[in-house]
Amino acid sequence: MTTSTTPNLWRHADFVRYWTGESIARLGVQITALALPLLAVVDLGATPVQAGLLNGAQFAPYLLVTLFAGVWVDRVRPRPFLIATNIIRAGLLALVPALFVAGVLTIHQLYVAGFVIGTLAVLYDLSSSTYLPSLVERDLLTAANSRVQGSVSAARIGGPGLGGLLVQAISVPVTLFANAVVHLISALVLVTIRHRDPAPPARTRTGVVAEIGASLRFVRADPYLRVCAFRAGFNNLFFMAMQTVFPLFVIRSLGADAATVGLVLAVGAAGSLIGAVLAARVGNRLGPGPAIVAGFGVGSFAQALIPLAGGPDWLVLTVLFGSFLLGGIGTTIGNVHLATLTQSVTPRALLGRTTGALRFLTWGTMPLGALLGGWLGDLVGLRPTLVITALGFTASLLLVLNSPVARLRTLPQPSVPQDAAVAGRD
Repeated sequence: MTTSTTPNLWRHADFVRYWTGESIARLGVQITALALPLLAVVDLGATPVQAGLLNGAQFAPYLLVTLFAGVWVDRVRPRPFLIATNIIRAGLLALVPALFVAGVLTIHQLYVAGFVIGTLAVLYDLSSSTYLPSLVERDLLTAANSRVQGSVSAARIGGPGLGGLLVQAISVPVTLFANAVVHLISALVLVTIRHRDPAPPARTRTGVVAEIGASLRFVRADPYLRVCAFRAGFNNLFFMAMQTVFPLFVIRSLGADAATVGLVLAVGAAGSLIGAVLAARVGNRLGPGPAIVAGFGVGSFAQALIPLAGGPDWLVLTVLFGSFLLGGIGTTIGNVHLATLTQSVTPRALLGRTTGALRFLTWGTMPLGALLGGWLGDLVGLRPTLVITALGFTASLLLVLNSPVARLRTLPQPSVPQDAAVAGRD
């Protein structure tokens, strides 16, 4: 890539439209993540167990739906799918407050809504990952992924705050209805894209289950995807364990308040935004492989700082802010180049099902990580649990460091699938 990457991308009108619609949708997702549990707890009087079941319903599709969704996404044009998922989400987010106002909304209906919203999030994410490589040229992929990661980070910074303000100003049900409008706006922006994505490959007689198995074998056979999948799954296991005990650590062990937790998380999201801006420059200087190692190395070092927090309030805040700022920067740099590597080595016709297989292998460990964090917190205490999670982050870095990924100076060409089910042959 050259230094002209950024202006070329900014002049790419269709990408700007896609990026705008994507950013609006990501903001809506963050508002939903805040408002839906609040509706259950505040307005429906949900117990902690019921609140946990609602969160579980929203994450369950990553385990139950992702593999099938990946095959499905490869069989459709991705842009209409992006538009459709936004419209359906808008309808559902409008239906929930309507049922509440009518006095017929129950917690069980909210479980169903959470599961459907989670399923739509899976479908949207897979469609977006499939669409982007067809929208921009290969040499602009890293910069494009940086913009998308920047949108995700900005939504994480502003979404909860905006959602909180809306909840206080207009109530939870009205906030959900307003969020339905947000998703409709995203759909309308995506409609304006002039680029027409290529038609999906011709359907074959290969069954869905066979294609799912073949996509998993394709990930296992590729030396880069195999390492990335194993590393990300291992890392996410310990990330969710850390996320589970971190609020308890800040409030109970350090004597801070809930506002401090939110402020620290916001600093981490700001770090992610900085990392998204720096990612292309780091990749240009180091190459994609060393950029992945450097990014995740900084992220692992940052995690090791968390259990060291203690002492005066100013020192606690300095350590936590520094940890989450560095963690956001490093992890986002690594993730941007990891996403670009995945899109580069995967044939475009197989990107949906391969991304689905990767999401299943990498995000499927997150619910287990939440359980692990809670169990370790009770068993050995909060600070020792954070030490264990920091060691887990370091171990995941070593997996990449001792792999072919670390030696990549340029992006590889797409792999050639040997499996007939993946290749699309009868």
